[in-house]
Amino acid sequence: MAKQNLEEYAYESIVKLIQGNHFKPGDFLLETELAEMFNLKSRTPIRHALGQLVARGFLEKKKKKGCYVPLASAEDARHVFFARETIESSAACSAAMHATREDVEELRAVVERESETGESGRKYDYSTLNEAFHTTIARISRNPYLQRYCEHIFWRSNIYVFLFGGYYTQPNFVKHMLSPPQHIRIVDAIENRDAEKARELMAQHVRFTFDRIFNLI
Repeated sequence: MAKQNLEEYAYESIVKLIQGNHFKPGDFLLETELAEMFNLKSRTPIRHALGQLVARGFLEKKKKKGCYVPLASAEDARHVFFARETIESSAACSAAMHATREDVEELRAVVERESETGESGRKYDYSTLNEAFHTTIARISRNPYLQRYCEHIFWRSNIYVFLFGGYYTQPNFVKHMLSPPQHIRIVDAIENRDAEKARELMAQHVRFTFDRIFNLI
């Protein structure tokens, strides 16, 4: 397997473990343990994958101790989702002002695939497409600063979504898959160039996610 493919494999495998609650907040992810678990002869792909997840804000790192799942708390969740609501709603507003026909078609294709993978129960693929939806809107905003911070805060909030969100913790995954319909309404507002509606719908969408998981933290 090529070096890049090994890194992608390690990255995907680590995220799946966290989605599956194999690691809890505060747990350290040890390179040797992960390499053995994934049957990798070298720890390098693991190290690079962990580095990517730290850079994205999904994991944290302590000097001389390694990478770990951030500690979860209601107060931190409030801060994270308030920041995400503020940043992503601004990105959606800007996207409505700048989106091209091709941009809208790309968003609709992402939502369609998101629904298909969710209904088939492919949680990792679903989460990847959910990320693609939000990061595509950030890119369409044509504001590089919004794009950068949207990506970071999205991944930081995913710790709470993966560990406490019904999408990933409940046996009936499809029953709890409520994002695609909300995403469709956001795309409609962007296509109609209704900037304030896009802002409002994105804010409601992020707040909805927070409200669903807050009492479980």
